[in-house]
Amino acid sequence: MSGRLIKAVLGTGLLSLCFPLAAAQYDILIRGGEVIDGTGKPAVSADVGIKDGIIVAMGKLSASDAAQVIQADGLVVSPGFIDLHSHAERSAATQPGLENLVQQGITTILGGNCGFSPVHTGEFLGEAASTPLGPNLALLVGHNDVRREVMGEAGSPATEDEVKAMQALVAKAMEEGAFGLSTGLKYVPGVYSDYAEVKALAGTAHQYGGIFTSHMRDEGALITEALEEVIAISEDTGIPVHVSHHKLVGLPNWGHSETTLGMITAAREKGMDVTLDQYPYTASSTRFSILFPPWSLAGGHGEVLKRLGDPATRAKVKAGIEKNIREDRGGGDPERLQIAHFAANPEWDGLTFGQVLAQQGRAQTLANAAELAMEIEEQGGAQGIFHAIDEQDVTQIMAYPFTSVATDTAGAIPGEGNPHPRSYGSYPRVLGRYVREQGTLTLPEAIHKMTALPAQRMDLTDRGTLAEQYRADIVIFDPQTVIDNATFTSPHQYPTGIEYILVNGVIVKTPQGMTGRHAGEILTHRAGKV
Repeated sequence: MSGRLIKAVLGTGLLSLCFPLAAAQYDILIRGGEVIDGTGKPAVSADVGIKDGIIVAMGKLSASDAAQVIQADGLVVSPGFIDLHSHAERSAATQPGLENLVQQGITTILGGNCGFSPVHTGEFLGEAASTPLGPNLALLVGHNDVRREVMGEAGSPATEDEVKAMQALVAKAMEEGAFGLSTGLKYVPGVYSDYAEVKALAGTAHQYGGIFTSHMRDEGALITEALEEVIAISEDTGIPVHVSHHKLVGLPNWGHSETTLGMITAAREKGMDVTLDQYPYTASSTRFSILFPPWSLAGGHGEVLKRLGDPATRAKVKAGIEKNIREDRGGGDPERLQIAHFAANPEWDGLTFGQVLAQQGRAQTLANAAELAMEIEEQGGAQGIFHAIDEQDVTQIMAYPFTSVATDTAGAIPGEGNPHPRSYGSYPRVLGRYVREQGTLTLPEAIHKMTALPAQRMDLTDRGTLAEQYRADIVIFDPQTVIDNATFTSPHQYPTGIEYILVNGVIVKTPQGMTGRHAGEILTHRAGKV
């Protein structure tokens, strides 16, 4: 080793070799790990050599040729995880590291889901490019915000001219790098759109080679009709369709995943490109306004308050909320409705409706729960957690070959509110609970659903797989210890067992914690008319 300085960084598994006489062949060498490349193939023993953020060699490699060595004996070396269903794009401005996501192993996020996004993609991505990014950031353009820019909160179908104005905004977003169109057809104002409007906008995105992702109109009693709609859009326009956070909500609807997955299989057999994603929990999370009948939300918050101020209209709204609590997202029990964050009274964060009603000396009835939902809305609304999904549906959807793992979450600040634990634990939960403990998936299957499968959906050709000339987004974890620690009552907990994370060849996490380096890049879709 004459002429070379060797420096060992004790306790990290990281060996730094400095070469004063010649440049190292590899900036980083990951040595001795079991490589699961993302394609679904079994693990192989191999070293991974990285230079200038690119994987340049794999196989039996020499440590003497590396500036730094990560010793990965007993660990799995995997591509970085790709989150197809993120809401963290706006969080990136205030939380550059997005640590709650990166510590799960997420190295790329696709934001702008459920129909909510910055409308002016180029402007937003330009600003984001000047912000230190934890994961790589890509964006969809959201139907709800596009519609709101053209029509406000109007609860009516769009006119021909309004559809054309929306198409122009979608086309501009695609030209500026959006990966496709997202819809949130359960939310205002997208809930007021008709099939023709959604089809027209999806067709525009398809002209630029984009995808169509959809939070469908319903995930409960009308889920088959909702799924038929998005499949029809694929059939009528040719656009690839991706079903967002697929689940069955409400006790009467449990077990119907066999039907919905069968519909997706039938569509694929007819030649349609339909895929889906999922977070691995039996609860969803969104604002409590989702319990309200759609007609009651038209026109914005001011109009909602007027309706709630009229006794007769309030009674109709209450009846609709009570029905949704009984049959849909409410899970049929006030204890299944949990407050994630209520700005007007943060002391309620983490409490269930049942607990709040008990504190107030009110009976834990569905009627009182509906009344509480209206009272919360009158005070500005709140984010909720809805325990209304069945574990059997979760595992059946997870095992489906075309299901990607996702989070459906934004950035989280430790100690702030009581967010859904998916904010901290989605990917380690799959690896620990559903692979190691339950055997729902094999480890190569799970890694495929976190890496190559979502990369294929985004048409990424240099991420999602460990192969030469691919970007060095890499996760190194212990398959025997990896697990989520976040819970519904104590969500602000990082996972265990994720040892190293590299983003574009930069080490952002070691066993000692985050390194403080931010290496995420802006990813833009290669817009080109098909």
